[in-house]
Amino acid sequence: MVMESLINPKTGKPYVKNVRRQVIDKHYDWGLYVYKKSNGKWFTDDEGSVLNIPSDRGDLTKIAELKKVAMHNGDDGLGQAVFVAGLTQVSEEEYSEQKARLKEGLIPSMNDLGAWHAAQQTLDKHGRGAMDEWRTVYPCKS
Repeated sequence: MVMESLINPKTGKPYVKNVRRQVIDKHYDWGLYVYKKSNGKWFTDDEGSVLNIPSDRGDLTKIAELKKVAMHNGDDGLGQAVFVAGLTQVSEEEYSEQKARLKEGLIPSMNDLGAWHAAQQTLDKHGRGAMDEWRTVYPCKS
């Protein structure tokens, strides 16, 4: 499974640091539980993918299952499951489609409601001409 990752598999920390960002809390009751080891690093495989399980918020069965898998793969069992609302797993095929959409200048995920909302706000404020001009100035690299 070849997958580009934002997590460094050696350190368990993101490759990019000190990024200015605005966190928008999603209050969904569905998402993923991801596993954070007791040393504060994410539990990742050799490719940097974080151990996770689809779940509803507060599902103790899924949390226990995630911890069991982490312990089976060498964790000390003192880590914790962290809920990330609104996040879903994607297959290799979906990931390839998202990369292709991104290269075309489109919103990668059709399920990213926040991105669609932001795009609509941009269109409402600046019109389609501004987006077409932006694509000319900043063309997508293949």
